[in-house]
Amino acid sequence: MKHLTLLLAAALPTLGFAQVGVGTSSPDASAALEVSSTTKGFLPPRMTATQRAAIASPATGMMVYQTDGTAGLYVYSGSAWVIQADWYSNAGTPTSSFALNTPSGVLSGATANYGIGAGALNSLTNGDNNTAFGYDAAKAISTNGNSTAIGYSALSGATGGGNTALGRAAGSAVTSGTNNTLIGNQADVASNNLTNATAIGNAASVDASNTIQLGNASVTKVNTSGSITTSGSIGIGTTSPGSNAALEILSTNKGLLLPRLTTAEQDAMQTPSEGLLVYNTSTKKVQVYTATEAMSVTSGLGGSYNGTATLSSVLTRTQTFTSINTQPIQKIQFEFTTGSSGTVNLTLFEGSGTGGTQIATTSESVSVSSPTANSTVTFTLSAPVSLIAGNTYTLRLTTSSTAYLACNTNNPYSGGTSSVGSAIDLLFGILTTGSWSNLN
Repeated sequence: MKHLTLLLAAALPTLGFAQVGVGTSSPDASAALEVSSTTKGFLPPRMTATQRAAIASPATGMMVYQTDGTAGLYVYSGSAWVIQADWYSNAGTPTSSFALNTPSGVLSGATANYGIGAGALNSLTNGDNNTAFGYDAAKAISTNGNSTAIGYSALSGATGGGNTALGRAAGSAVTSGTNNTLIGNQADVASNNLTNATAIGNAASVDASNTIQLGNASVTKVNTSGSITTSGSIGIGTTSPGSNAALEILSTNKGLLLPRLTTAEQDAMQTPSEGLLVYNTSTKKVQVYTATEAMSVTSGLGGSYNGTATLSSVLTRTQTFTSINTQPIQKIQFEFTTGSSGTVNLTLFEGSGTGGTQIATTSESVSVSSPTANSTVTFTLSAPVSLIAGNTYTLRLTTSSTAYLACNTNNPYSGGTSSVGSAIDLLFGILTTGSWSNLN
């Protein structure tokens, strides 16, 4: 009877209904047609791609299910047929609860592959761990795995595994190449079989394996707030630096511009590396930092003196000084005069006086027996100590015997004073572990 009713309805003139309910007598007020069922689905017209294309003047919103080619549900947008929900997911963790257009050749052993988009992972058979989002994304991958393609036609020709592409047509030139990374609109390889090549940026093209290309030919500057390090060679103006060169600069119309610093800026550098080059704008010289010790602070050590200061078990002597550079020191010198003997202890403090933090301590044996001689004694610290330019420090000398320190009562050093008197300085010197030397 149901079939007869439908046939009769087909024979009658077209009738108008406000609403139609199939499987329900009360269709939703917003629906022209509501199909309700808990045991059956909605079956739209099924046809081949040729039959779909032959529909004359399809209405916008028309829906059909294509059974061949890229099978799936198609809706006419007003200008073209658009496939809907082209999603493929196979066994793995997690599995998808919605799957259409499963690649026809996929095997049950393939795991954790995910594809969204017409043609995405379309050739997959038994590769694992592939992800493709976008039209024709990774459509050629069959047996290899571990590739990620995001974007229209990303990795569309790749058969090799381990590739990553992000962007429209990114990596579309890759075929058998493996483990390549292409990020950016049309970022790609110049040769289809590269390995471990990386291109980053719009239309960036990398031309060799184990190479990184930043940007396209229009990129003229690369900025970083950090350091660039390499265990190989760096070439500037050349793509093939010498094998024995850590850095090669090649140019016929440009030179090398060293960092330009004043003497004050140079002295403020903390622990310069041996061999460091700068151009000193104060001296107008190219300078190199060497491991040659240099006198950094002195009150006239080795020169004339006009007094002595006794050092004994009951007499402690101090001398303050101001560091003129931020460089390591390891040796401190004092001038001793006739009659000095025994072990003398030296302690270095931060600040003016001995109330500051103790930085280092050491001792040396002193012996000056000649009636007319004086001797420069070098106190060597166990490890280099970095001083800060402009900061004040204090040196304290003690002994359990008796020694005599050479001093000058004419205040030869303006950066500090001694405990002997405000206008009196002990003859001393501070040696840095390295120094700047002129190259020209």
